[in-house]
Amino acid sequence: MLPVLGLFAGGLVTAAYGQTVHTIKTAGPVERIISTGAGASILAGRQVFAVVDCDGGSRLCLEPSVQPSGHDPAPAGALPDGSIATVKTGDIRQAWFARPTPRYAHGVLGDAIEAGSLVVVTSSGDRLEAVLPIDQVFEDITPRIADLDGDGTNEVIAIRSSKHGGAAVVIFGLAESVLTLRGAGTENGRPNRWLNIAGTIPRPDGGLTLYGVRTPHIGGRLFSLDFKNGTVFEKNDIATDVSNHIIGSRELGMSATGKFAGRMELVLPSQDRRRLRFPLTGRPDIPLPAAIDKAIIVMHDRVVTGTEDGTLVVVSP
Repeated sequence: MLPVLGLFAGGLVTAAYGQTVHTIKTAGPVERIISTGAGASILAGRQVFAVVDCDGGSRLCLEPSVQPSGHDPAPAGALPDGSIATVKTGDIRQAWFARPTPRYAHGVLGDAIEAGSLVVVTSSGDRLEAVLPIDQVFEDITPRIADLDGDGTNEVIAIRSSKHGGAAVVIFGLAESVLTLRGAGTENGRPNRWLNIAGTIPRPDGGLTLYGVRTPHIGGRLFSLDFKNGTVFEKNDIATDVSNHIIGSRELGMSATGKFAGRMELVLPSQDRRRLRFPLTGRPDIPLPAAIDKAIIVMHDRVVTGTEDGTLVVVSP
């Protein structure tokens, strides 16, 4: 049995309404927090730890582990530093970005290279590609595969940017064995105005509502997108003073959805990244000990994240 380190051995900050914020001492500064689907892994002091339940679920603990593989690296010709999104069911099983190009001079993700195409692999093994026109790119790292409309077939969700209108959410799917644009949200209105996807929450009809943050570096405005019967329904300015990205960073996971006391919620930072916000339910903001710059993971009614100085933080809302 590997030794287990209790997470709640660090400092404790008590917020309003019974909320608690624990700062945790680790073997070294936290370098990265990685979602593993069922939980999280922490890279700290050149060591890797899995976040696990302990003491009958009353605490979260760190257990020495190996670095999770995460998404598979994309093949030759793909976006540099991109990776393959993979799912086990549905008509589209894999997706990645390809045809790297410098034609969109923005660099919001830390380099000057974006993707000119989207590639998918179907359940029958066919490889299909959708190529963007020369005035557009995928300003993204890894596509997302999900059944947005609940019809049993998969959609691929991506961030597309144009030289005329900036970023928008786009939805691709299969139509008669062709990878086709099925729908798109509204663009931000001008070039070099980006958005970041924040997460999805299930709808009663079996579909998913997608949430995102427009201009996360400039004010940060939360929006939602539903895809039903081939039509996109969008709601803008649900909340302001939110963010889920730092300009120039490759970390796109600074927001998450999860259950707190049995209720699905969206959690993401304020614009200055010094508070956790819950804009869909009105739960009070939670002050943080410092600005965060790591991924946000929701585990068992708790939020796991990390600050700019490498401190691991566990929040109980």
